[in-house]
Amino acid sequence: MYAKYRFLVIPAIVSAIAAVLAATGLASGFDWKLYDAMLRLRQAPAEFPAILLTDFDDEAITTIGAWPIGRDVVAEGLATMGELGAAKAVFDIEYVDRSPRGVDARYLEEEIPESFKEGFGSVAENVRNLFSAVSSGRMPVSAAGIYAEDLVASTDELRDALLEKVGKVASDNDDKLGKAARFFGSAWFTVNMRKEQVPGTDSDAKLLALQIADIPVGSASEDTYAKAVDILPTISPILSRSAGAGFPNVYVDPDGVRRRIDIFYRYGNQNFAQLVIAPLLNLLGSPKVLATKDAFVLEQAVLPTGESVNIRIPRTEDGRMLINWPHEDYISSFRHLSFKEFLVHEELFEDLAHNLRIRDDWGYFSGYEGEIPLAALFAQVQAQRRSWMEDDEAPPENAAALIREARDAAIAETESFLSTRPEDRILEQVQAVLASDGLDAETRGQYELIRDDAPAYFEKTRTLLADLSSQRVRLLQELEGAFCIIGFTATGTTDIGVNPFDGEYVNVGTHAAVLNTILQRSFLDDTPWWVPALIALVSSFSLTFIINGKKPVVEIGIGFALTILLAAVFAFLFVFMDIFAHPILPLLASFSTFLVITIVSFLRTEKEKGFLRNAFSHYLSNDVIKQIISDPEKLKLGGAKRHMTAVFTDIRGFSTISEKLTPEDLVRLLNQYLSGMSDVILDLKGTIDKYEGDAIIAFFGAPLDLDDHAVRACQAAAAMKRLENRLNERFLSDGTAPSPLLTRIGLNTGDMVVGNMGTDRKMDYTIIGDAVNLAARLEGVNKQYGTWICASEDTVNAAGPSIFFRKLDRIRVVGKSQPIRLYELVEERSALRGEDLDFYDGFEKALGTFEERNWRQASERFRDLLKDRPEDGPSKIYLGRADTYIEKPPVPEWDGVYNLTAK
Repeated sequence: MYAKYRFLVIPAIVSAIAAVLAATGLASGFDWKLYDAMLRLRQAPAEFPAILLTDFDDEAITTIGAWPIGRDVVAEGLATMGELGAAKAVFDIEYVDRSPRGVDARYLEEEIPESFKEGFGSVAENVRNLFSAVSSGRMPVSAAGIYAEDLVASTDELRDALLEKVGKVASDNDDKLGKAARFFGSAWFTVNMRKEQVPGTDSDAKLLALQIADIPVGSASEDTYAKAVDILPTISPILSRSAGAGFPNVYVDPDGVRRRIDIFYRYGNQNFAQLVIAPLLNLLGSPKVLATKDAFVLEQAVLPTGESVNIRIPRTEDGRMLINWPHEDYISSFRHLSFKEFLVHEELFEDLAHNLRIRDDWGYFSGYEGEIPLAALFAQVQAQRRSWMEDDEAPPENAAALIREARDAAIAETESFLSTRPEDRILEQVQAVLASDGLDAETRGQYELIRDDAPAYFEKTRTLLADLSSQRVRLLQELEGAFCIIGFTATGTTDIGVNPFDGEYVNVGTHAAVLNTILQRSFLDDTPWWVPALIALVSSFSLTFIINGKKPVVEIGIGFALTILLAAVFAFLFVFMDIFAHPILPLLASFSTFLVITIVSFLRTEKEKGFLRNAFSHYLSNDVIKQIISDPEKLKLGGAKRHMTAVFTDIRGFSTISEKLTPEDLVRLLNQYLSGMSDVILDLKGTIDKYEGDAIIAFFGAPLDLDDHAVRACQAAAAMKRLENRLNERFLSDGTAPSPLLTRIGLNTGDMVVGNMGTDRKMDYTIIGDAVNLAARLEGVNKQYGTWICASEDTVNAAGPSIFFRKLDRIRVVGKSQPIRLYELVEERSALRGEDLDFYDGFEKALGTFEERNWRQASERFRDLLKDRPEDGPSKIYLGRADTYIEKPPVPEWDGVYNLTAK
């Protein structure tokens, strides 16, 4: 009973190993490498158009001209993003420490000089007025002292005001960034999840993070996702004005590749979402979140299209989400916008405002009909923007939109005014003044300056306006409704990781890939560990039952085919069903099963082959043995009809020779003779049927199919006669044989039955049939004609011209009425000399004369042939017959056929 099912031990062991590896995860590294390869078979996920990676790239760093980047610069860019339509701004930049106070360069370079100019200008005017009044007598000297005291008091007030303004040059950049986030209205920052306590963390920031970053998650168990020991939040001045926060932590597999990510972390009793998940939930209408072991479900999420759906985010066995990565590198995936574009926009706006301001006193805008001068309009818009960005009081909820509207209006007013070509009017007026008489040199110089300045000034203003308008249009197109993810990507950044497609992927792109996976709902899922273990079990046992008992080659073919089929099923599940079933263990189990079974089968077969080869090598040719080994079914009884050539040999007078030798010497002689003759046959791919004393029975054309079996048989016969000469020289010289061994050979070609014949206990691979019997008869015919190799007409026809035959009688053998032509096989044609060919040509002519019944001429010709070769048997036979027929001719009705009466 055990022996019957012992083949099941192999799949049982393989399945048990696979189960252990699956449960312990020891093979997971190989699994994830295969996962990476299979990802390339999938179509790349579509990219959600609203995702915009906002990069602090090399161009941004060059434009800013400083590193690290001041938070005041980030604040300006963030405000511009909000003004130009960005929906969300997510910072993959950790602001966990206070920054040093900065200098407001614009304030220092523009407002402070203007304030000093305005203040000291007022003082100078008051002093001039005082001296003018005293000198003209409008003010008595006694009253001047009182006015001077008032002037001193106003100067002191000016001093205090200017000192206060100078004090504002130093700015709190953290506060500025926080207020810019408030102005933007939907900016999100980081709360880093830590696996250990972080000493010195701002406790206020922690409390604030717990208040604004907590996400309600319904869960049956607290253990459904990861836990943090501590948190490291963005500092309070920034976080307090943000819309929320999320953790930037990214899970890295042991091999350094980022494939999956935690969606939620738990700290204490609070739930924190991944960096883009928190703003995403806000974007989706703050759906209810449910956590199960297998998925996170966002119930009744409102998509950007307005559709309300439940979004199921599958979770891997370790509770994370598989990221459906883009297939390109960071730069080639998703939309990108350099942070420098916002700074360029603000520079253009400031340059335009400055350009309008510096010529406001020159009268260039006297033709403007707006309620507020253009320079004042731009100053008012900028003042309102600064107020809403910098004041402690919260701005209106739609502050960014109001600033956009006000800026658009100011730009439109400027475009409208410039379209009237004010420089033409100014130049016309200037030319008229310059054409008048009586202008003093100073006045003329002033008007000439205006004449030269106005065209260039308005051209520059139009260029600034066009550049600003173009920049705004482009940024509006990029930012309208955009979900911006902001991070450092400049050369030298260390925030670079590895994903399945790129060995140097900027990690800020990870958050874009996470967001895209969820918004596109292009989720990937995997199976629990027991699924691949079960598949390994089923595939191992199924494969064992299918291939058990087959030949090794068949086992290998089926094993490879089923393993490839199993791999194709896994690929189909992943590519089309989005399920990664951890195929490495089932595939290895399948491959290992058929490999081990094949090796065991091969060893068992080789053992059997060795036994067969050893058992039959003494009796059969190597070709027969190979066929039996390759197909043991051939050992069964049965035969097949085939067209072949049979060979019978016998030694003339061997009985007389054997009487002169001892039994031992006789066996030794016979073994040497039969070995040599058998090697000739086997070398030409013939098969030895049997040995009968000194006789050999062989055939050509089985078990190997040989189209040239007749040629090979004839070559073997000729070679045996050549070998016979060499053997006889040795036998006679060393006394092995008392006299030469002379072999007669009979050949016939025809249909024969070949196969294993006998009983189940004893069988012989042999041939039978009339064609075989004729070959045996032809061996004996040699005695009557004095020949050594006798062949039938069928053999001659099948052998072709490469073998030289001598035509002999037409004969009728015992039991057959149809006569056949008899031939003597002389030699391979290439081995004959010219005189040999002449002799046999003469014999052919003599035989023709004989068969024409010209007995006297035939006698003369055969007599002449015997003069050259006195021992030629056929010539002797035909000479005797001719002489007899001269004396006593045969009956007229004789057909020329000789009947063989002996076998």
